[in-house]
Amino acid sequence: MLYIVRHGQTDWNLEGRMQGQTNIPLNETGRVEAKELGEKLSSFKIDRIISSDLSRGVETAEIINQSLNKPMTHDIRLREVHYGTIEGKLKTEISKEHWRLFNEDPSKINAESFEDIYLRVKSFFSDLPKNENILIVTHGGFIRMMLYFAENRLGFDAALYDQKYKYLKIKNADMFCVEI
Repeated sequence: MLYIVRHGQTDWNLEGRMQGQTNIPLNETGRVEAKELGEKLSSFKIDRIISSDLSRGVETAEIINQSLNKPMTHDIRLREVHYGTIEGKLKTEISKEHWRLFNEDPSKINAESFEDIYLRVKSFFSDLPKNENILIVTHGGFIRMMLYFAENRLGFDAALYDQKYKYLKIKNADMFCVEI
């Protein structure tokens, strides 16, 4: 079983700023969320923790692990979507044209494509041990693609992703369970 968790809150989450792969630490609320999540997860059978290597993922995983005391590693493939030139901007500052480019031709704003994210998820899933319960600490955009991949392993279908996953609301410290 995979337990997939979004990192705790950051100041940029509060501001509505596009974090992407920018390294932003948790704020105090995010630390409390991680601690509470660790306490809830202490009754789960978890064999190991794998987190994004970005500081908000690492810090969330470390706080959770205070309650679990499990082996922990970091994986660059679990990073958030790279948003290119819109990273660091408030969502309200981003023009309709930049959003269109991000959704239709992300290379024009030096962003990562949804198909590239799908391939990162596929690579990560292919390396997971088969008979372990793993806690994964990652990011909202990446979780959306993980959930898509869990149900659609044969390839990326942009229309299906847009319809069912792209706008899925994932709050800080949310958890999803996925059976491998």
